[in-house]
Amino acid sequence: MMEPRQTPTFEANIPDDLSGDGRMACELASAYFGDPLPWQPHLLDAMLARDERDRYVLRSIGISVPRQNGKSWVVRARCFYGALNGEKILYTCQHGDTSDQMFQELAQAFEDESNPELHDLLLAVRRTNGQQAIKLRNGGLIRFTTRTDSLARGKTYDVLIYDEAQELTEKQQAASLPAISAGAKHNPQTIYLGTPPNPDNIGTVFLSLHEAVHSGKSKMGWIEWGATEIGDVNDEARWYEFNPSMGILLDHAAVKGEAEQMQPDVFARERLGWWSPVGGKGIYALISKKWRDCEVASAPREGKLAFGVKFSHDSLHAAVSWALADRDGPSYVELYDVMGSSGGTVAISDMLLRNRDEIACVCIDGKSGADALRRRMLDGGFPKTALVMGTPAIVQAASSMLSDEVNAGTLSHIASPALDDSATGSLKRDVGRDGWGFADGPNSMAAPIESASLALWAARTTKRDPRREQEASF
Repeated sequence: MMEPRQTPTFEANIPDDLSGDGRMACELASAYFGDPLPWQPHLLDAMLARDERDRYVLRSIGISVPRQNGKSWVVRARCFYGALNGEKILYTCQHGDTSDQMFQELAQAFEDESNPELHDLLLAVRRTNGQQAIKLRNGGLIRFTTRTDSLARGKTYDVLIYDEAQELTEKQQAASLPAISAGAKHNPQTIYLGTPPNPDNIGTVFLSLHEAVHSGKSKMGWIEWGATEIGDVNDEARWYEFNPSMGILLDHAAVKGEAEQMQPDVFARERLGWWSPVGGKGIYALISKKWRDCEVASAPREGKLAFGVKFSHDSLHAAVSWALADRDGPSYVELYDVMGSSGGTVAISDMLLRNRDEIACVCIDGKSGADALRRRMLDGGFPKTALVMGTPAIVQAASSMLSDEVNAGTLSHIASPALDDSATGSLKRDVGRDGWGFADGPNSMAAPIESASLALWAARTTKRDPRREQEASF
């Protein structure tokens, strides 16, 4: 039977000497909250390591572990030990049920009269939602709250804990981080705990910290279990590599079900701790695996031929694709070329004019170059009824149509590095009120896949059908 990895897959700025209060905190937490898992004491050691001046070695630390592995025990132990030593701690999270659960578990230990040492130390427990707190006679305090843009203004704490850090926004951080700058103990510490952000997360703080640490630009402490690529999500050895509580807190059969039901990129992020290159910045337009599954060895020979031309949003490039499709049959798309938009209209119009007798429709979109291309084609005798200019409604329809056909497996394409990179790396952008289109990704240009979507839409929707008898000569 495989054993889960108990040491982080990545650490940065964690000193070799972690002498301090970690062991004592672990023993205290064990007495009231159960024994830790083998990987958990290391996190407490890092949090509570002290220097020669008896100050925390790590004034700030980030911890990224996939969901349901047991981060809450570590947080509970850190809060518990800190309060017993007179620290004022602000525990924040994004969701009320998370905050309430942490509060209930810690409050119970102090309110239980069978724990006389703790019970005698308790001064008050405040249960008002949004103001939940445990106050001790030694000055120790733990306040539990969900985050707002005005969190902790006017308050002072020694320790600030950001749980569910993947959802922390810059405004929330700005409202709370200064609260520990004047703590009475003059030994501040900030702890970020979370998972890789979903594409829908609006918070960017955790993502920025992660990028800064991994690039070597930040000296904050960082501990992480996480894959560096999506990889084979069905490789069970990887489940145990990136989940330190796999087979202990995490049920093997349940994780197997996740792998079978989730898209590979979603499973990699949620279960393998993989940080998407776009993180919380955007959402991929197409599922990369679905696109790759549509690859064929060669183009079909039947179907109405249509072209799509997209002038990029930065006005620097023009992408041209063609599509074959019958109304009720499968479809095919292929990238013809990507060229500089300066002077590109001449080459594009010449190619389209040469093949006008075989082309059912051409759809052109883009602020720069689109009108000039249309004029050249009309002046060259291209049928006016076979030319369509892109609109937000058409872009919405074309994007959705291509995505739907990729997901359904009714679309095919050959291997094409430029189109493949565009298809798998482009993000979604809002178009109109309720639609979407393609947008450039961190390392990809959207124009190629946009042109393919326009070509597909043109082939599917045009009523013209020149009935090609031979392959076009482009």
